[in-house]
Amino acid sequence: MIPWPAYLLFFITLHSVLCPARATAQSPHKKNRKLPIAHLEHGTPQAEQMEVTARRTTQRLSDVPAPTTAISGQTLHNFDILDMKSIMNMVPNAVVPTDPQNINTYINIRGIRQVDNNADPNFGMYRNGIYDGGLRTNLGPQVDVARVEVNPGPQTGLYGRDVVGGAINVVYATPEQKTGGYLTGSYGNYGRGELQGAINVPLSRHFALRLTGWYVDQPRGALYNATLHEYEDRYRQQGLRLGAKWTPNDNLSLTWMAEYGDVHGPSLAGYAPNGVANLIQSGAAETPGVVYRDTPDRSHNHQLYLSQDLTYRSRWGTFQWLSAYRDYHLDSVEDGDRTDLSASSYPLTLQNQFVRHENTRNYYTELLWSSPRNRRLTFMAGASYFHEYFSFQQIYNTKIDLSLLQGMWGNIACDALQGDPTCSAIPGGSFPNTGLQAISEYAPGPGSGIGTQSWSGFVSSTFHITPSLSLTATARYTHDRKTLSYNQYNNPVNASGRAIAALFGDVYPDMSLNDTAAYGNWSPSAELNYHPFHNVNLYALYSNGFRAGGFSTTTTTPSLIPYGEETATNYELGGRTQWLGGRLGVNASLFYMTQKHLLLDEADPHAPAAFSFYYLANVGSARTYGAELSAQLMLTRWWSLSGNVGWLHARMAGGQSYGSYVAGQSLPDTRTWTTNIRSEMAYPITPTYNLLFNANWHHEAGGVLDITNVPWHSLDRLDLTLGMAWKKNQLVVFANNAFNNRVVDYALTDGMDILTAPATYGVRFTAAF
Repeated sequence: MIPWPAYLLFFITLHSVLCPARATAQSPHKKNRKLPIAHLEHGTPQAEQMEVTARRTTQRLSDVPAPTTAISGQTLHNFDILDMKSIMNMVPNAVVPTDPQNINTYINIRGIRQVDNNADPNFGMYRNGIYDGGLRTNLGPQVDVARVEVNPGPQTGLYGRDVVGGAINVVYATPEQKTGGYLTGSYGNYGRGELQGAINVPLSRHFALRLTGWYVDQPRGALYNATLHEYEDRYRQQGLRLGAKWTPNDNLSLTWMAEYGDVHGPSLAGYAPNGVANLIQSGAAETPGVVYRDTPDRSHNHQLYLSQDLTYRSRWGTFQWLSAYRDYHLDSVEDGDRTDLSASSYPLTLQNQFVRHENTRNYYTELLWSSPRNRRLTFMAGASYFHEYFSFQQIYNTKIDLSLLQGMWGNIACDALQGDPTCSAIPGGSFPNTGLQAISEYAPGPGSGIGTQSWSGFVSSTFHITPSLSLTATARYTHDRKTLSYNQYNNPVNASGRAIAALFGDVYPDMSLNDTAAYGNWSPSAELNYHPFHNVNLYALYSNGFRAGGFSTTTTTPSLIPYGEETATNYELGGRTQWLGGRLGVNASLFYMTQKHLLLDEADPHAPAAFSFYYLANVGSARTYGAELSAQLMLTRWWSLSGNVGWLHARMAGGQSYGSYVAGQSLPDTRTWTTNIRSEMAYPITPTYNLLFNANWHHEAGGVLDITNVPWHSLDRLDLTLGMAWKKNQLVVFANNAFNNRVVDYALTDGMDILTAPATYGVRFTAAF
């Protein structure tokens, strides 16, 4: 295998060939002394002047009458940010709790979260303005990004389904009419190497291509499996993205994008500080650095994504046809008993392997029309259709040694699993001494899946009462229809496995279930926008959000599988201001939000407690108060400071959970305080060389963890980069989470804890041409 430093040397050499030094000297007065951007020149150092599409039309960020946060591609490059968790750390009142099984991107905005892997997300994910939501929103590395726009709060009126907590639009770099590109290589601790790059080529004056690729490999990690002698948190991810843009004239453009990504990673990178309960005995106590498992916890997913944006501009307005297709596959295996105990270690020892196979295929299309913007009364209207089929299998391969379950031990097992201390369900009233038993429980098995069909339409109108005062009203109707096919059964591996099949007959009963549910919702919104001065933009918002109900796949009790829809209503006051000639931007907002039919996970009353089965239920209502403050200051042309702080008081307002009233309890996975402050500097040492120094501090405090309701420990994370830039090159050293501050980010009821990411450091070289 070629070492990573050799790859880095190769890129430096390649750049010197592709971009040789100029033979003629330039005047020092003509040197570029602005903040250098190695490859992402789509943003601007002054964020409030960035053009965004937060209200589904292009406007400057400072003019947006909403609490939108926009993060430039330049900032993502400065800190080498590839993951959505780090991106959302820069948004007030937003967090991304770790998915313990590494198959979903959980995003919590203003206390609204996705409660379970198999529930629809409570946020809307968009790529270049095109919906990319549905089940299994797992984007992988965020490479060659122009900007990220986050619109917090219910946004169903303009954006549509699932946008209860907010809408996130990742805008990737698209083909341009100029030749160029970039190459980046890095090497760090844990043997982590990263390669990424893009090349933009115009094939004619009307047609251009952009090819982006990435490869990230980390063969070691911070969590070592001493039983299998391998690292649980090692990973590898790679992909290609091809964009094509055809602009036959000034009024018509057609943009296509095709992306394929492949990710190998952990399926459960956690540890048990007190051991994991395996019916009545526990496995060995583990540390944040060493665990003991006899099954490798690994997952592999790959995804194909295709999109199209056809835009036509005429004197009647702008017409768009947006479409996307996604095909996502996941295969994973994990140590279901979370120990290295064999089936013959102790009586009542279950050796379990959990296998998951999933496939999500969805198609989305939307027709959008916007009237000309230079009218006193303007309109926007759209209609969309979404179709998805999610097929899934969950297989529990279980072993138990029945020779250890004779007499008293067998009665204890029957009582624990079936509430039957006499073992009457087993012929003879006791376990036969047949030695090692094996069975596969398909819960569910092949043929199981959830189908979704969603139609929606909206109309939005803006009336400019005066040149400085406008009122916007929007209404959307959404209709979702969902179907469930669920097949569950036990499959003894051999004839002697029938005894264990009887033992688990009540835990995984044989059943076949087919169900259909429909949900409809009107989502009105209103927006009052007032510009009393040229540098002050005030707004008042009223908005609604809707997430359809569905089917829980984490319980084996048919009556507990369906759950209902969830809604949210938001009231907000805010403003965006600019000072010091536009060098200082200060924005603030206050909001009050109510949620109805809030979805939470509940313990399955019909399953043994040892198996931690649960179901999803609409348990009650919630109320959230919050405030957000953000600012950006351009101290000089080469130094900018940005910061934001968010505060939330997110509490249950009523309902019952786990048999107890929950009014006043904190919403899970929600932080009371989030703070982010960053400094980006490119000091011009000479007309040719700039000193780069970037720092980002992130702080979270308050709140409780999911499921366990354990208080959240505050987190402080500091990311640093230091280096040099010359011409279009950068060479930096970096340290992420420099002080290795790690806290429990997710806790499971069986004693497993998942920690935030450890410190990483290394060197990175970027060359643009």
